[in-house]
Amino acid sequence: MSVADKPTPWKEDMIDLIGGIEPLMLDCVKVELQRLASTSGRRGRAARVGLQLAKDFALKKCGGAEVDDEIISIALDEGAFVASNDKKLLDSLKAAGVEVLQLREGRVAVG
Repeated sequence: MSVADKPTPWKEDMIDLIGGIEPLMLDCVKVELQRLASTSGRRGRAARVGLQLAKDFALKKCGGAEVDDEIISIALDEGAFVASNDKKLLDSLKAAGVEVLQLREGRVAVG
């Protein structure tokens, strides 16, 4: 969603930083974005942009835990990076030892 506020060559930045990407979205994250996208205002618009950007991402099924816990679990299981600017999620990811990508000064950076 951050890309909606700060357009960036996010995909190219990620490839430069980590060598290649196979982007995926968790189905529980997609449901959360769809819920936000149905609202008005900045967050709704950002969620709609996020859904549009992720339309070609592979979709992976969640197991029923809280969304942030699902993200952490799958990232650890697959050795994946997680792209986010959500402070609470970033703190949890870093505590769990998950590599993160986030926007800093309009560019993607390893967090």
